[in-house]
Amino acid sequence: MDTVHIDELDFGTLSMLDVRGTQIELLRAGSGAPLLFLHGLDGLEGAAAILAELARSFAVYAPSHPGFGGSASRDGLNRVDDLGYFYLDMMDQLGLDAPVVVGASFGGWVAAEILTKEPRRAAALVLASPFGLRTAERREQYVADIFMMSRKELGERMQVGAPGPLQDIMNLPEDRLRRAMRNDEAASHFGWTPYMCNPQLADRMHRIVCPTLIVWGAEDAIISPAYREAYARALPLAEVASIAGAGHRVHGDQAQQLAARITDFAGR
Repeated sequence: MDTVHIDELDFGTLSMLDVRGTQIELLRAGSGAPLLFLHGLDGLEGAAAILAELARSFAVYAPSHPGFGGSASRDGLNRVDDLGYFYLDMMDQLGLDAPVVVGASFGGWVAAEILTKEPRRAAALVLASPFGLRTAERREQYVADIFMMSRKELGERMQVGAPGPLQDIMNLPEDRLRRAMRNDEAASHFGWTPYMCNPQLADRMHRIVCPTLIVWGAEDAIISPAYREAYARALPLAEVASIAGAGHRVHGDQAQQLAARITDFAGR
């Protein structure tokens, strides 16, 4: 595997992995029980802080989704439903039988798709600000339309702390700008229509049988209370937590606190 270097991810090894003919980036870091981390719209580097924290307690495996960052796209991977099967193949290839699975935002949706297909493939599941359920009903919008926002507005609404990776790209070097643009393109590819959801997902969520924790940022300006309630109904046995001082990017605003919640929950 070819080694890749991204400054924010220098606490681990970032290499290219061939999964059934598709080359994807895979970060490996830390030691301990295996943990599969599925990133959000901000890409792998946007999750650097939470990944560094998790690597203190777990053997972390964190791929860039196909089409994101430096990972190749592939014909036939058109829906997040497809990514669920893709990652099951990757988990088989890596020997990840039942890791702790953590998904942030878009990655939470991916995690849910994986475990509705093979429910016993996780020792525990943590969904931080997950997408995936219906985002609107008739004239009522439950999730803000991120594709209609400027990058500045999106960045401001995604988190409450310092500007995140989604906000200002004007001063990025060319290689990082290219990664950011690929992230935007891939997010549109998978989430444009139906908007950030799989209309069938709610009816499949009962198949998720592992211990599950849903974490929301108390100041999330993207996802409405009605949407959070829909997730609670879809996973009635899940533990639900809210983290103060965090927006949609809980992993960006409160990385240490989120990592502590994950470690505690997985340990229990």
